[in-house]
Amino acid sequence: MYIMSKLFGKNNQSNPMTKRDLYERNYNNGITNLLLVVAFSVINIVLLVTNADTYFLFSAFVPYCFVDLGMYYTGMYPEEYYYGIDSAEFLDKSFLAVTVVIAAVVVLLYLLCWFFAKKKKIGWVIFAVVMACIDTVAMLIFWGIQLDTLVDIIFHAWIIFSLVNAVVTYNKLKKLPEEAVEAIPEENAQILQNSTVLRMADTEEKSRTLLEAEENGYHVVYRRIKRINELIVNGRVYDEYVALIEKPHTLTAIVDGHRIEMQYDMASRMYLLFDGRVLAEKFRII
Repeated sequence: MYIMSKLFGKNNQSNPMTKRDLYERNYNNGITNLLLVVAFSVINIVLLVTNADTYFLFSAFVPYCFVDLGMYYTGMYPEEYYYGIDSAEFLDKSFLAVTVVIAAVVVLLYLLCWFFAKKKKIGWVIFAVVMACIDTVAMLIFWGIQLDTLVDIIFHAWIIFSLVNAVVTYNKLKKLPEEAVEAIPEENAQILQNSTVLRMADTEEKSRTLLEAEENGYHVVYRRIKRINELIVNGRVYDEYVALIEKPHTLTAIVDGHRIEMQYDMASRMYLLFDGRVLAEKFRII
């Protein structure tokens, strides 16, 4: 879910990526989603307290619900909210203050999870998973599964998945040797043998372009046509992945000594690399 390139760790470095670099980036992408939860939770709470009647997605439910209850039971909502309730007796404003403090503590916990997760304190990532699960269950209990809440449910599922993936990626990082295998330097790229062309790309068949980039006269396309994912360079298909249900995979082509790769990871992020340099990246929803 890209909001801006820095938020999701977009990397345009010219150095080739190693497996450790890729794992590091996937881990950081996963835990960075916690900042979305913190930012939009704060925004929604401020909007709620100011009666702005606006709600943004990507917010934690529990802190929002606490403030909502505090606003309701202290009579802070407009009169029409209480239509049909005779002689309503509202609680003291101190009740609202307590609910706001509780909400602030919950949001602060999410922020602390992100802060310590950046320091590779994996226990805090696991704690964030637990919090996200509790938040999702609470939302389902209060709101149920409805059409207007479906996007919020999908977002919560995505947060849980990305955090679990961060834990899995951390474990993969721990298993890597201390000295990772170095990528092939660019000056030695010309010794690589060109990949075999599988076929010319079919321009008549209906397809969906998933990622596309231009570099030094090379037009690189990653697309899906029926059940086949193709890596195309200058109109030629060099590699393919065949599957009805896609899993993480990497497609590779050596063209004129240049190594061109398409990586699709467990976090549903796609990367096009040219000699180890990221040309394009995108989060794929479907």
